[in-house]
Amino acid sequence: MKDKKNRICKDGEPIEGKKVLDMVLHRLDIRPDNPKAAIGMNWQHIIGMRLYPHVKIIDIKGSTLVLKADHPSWAQITMMQQKRILASIQRKYPSLGVKSLQIVSV
Repeated sequence: MKDKKNRICKDGEPIEGKKVLDMVLHRLDIRPDNPKAAIGMNWQHIIGMRLYPHVKIIDIKGSTLVLKADHPSWAQITMMQQKRILASIQRKYPSLGVKSLQIVSV
């Protein structure tokens, strides 16, 4: 019985990582031109290298970007930088209409 799905290997040779990623994003219907997907892909640049490992995007509810910090201290530092983060998001992704941040910490 032959499998109908495209495989990651072509003629026994592995496909480049970028092509694999493009295939996965296409199958999940995640387009880089979609602002909700783009903000996630560019989160490291928006939040900064210091906060990136500790603060992740959870959801966008109305005009609020919901974040999750791995410790209350990181949540506090993020809130101190809220103005900068919001300005960056509003400049790069105005169609999202994000006006506030909500941070949940573990």
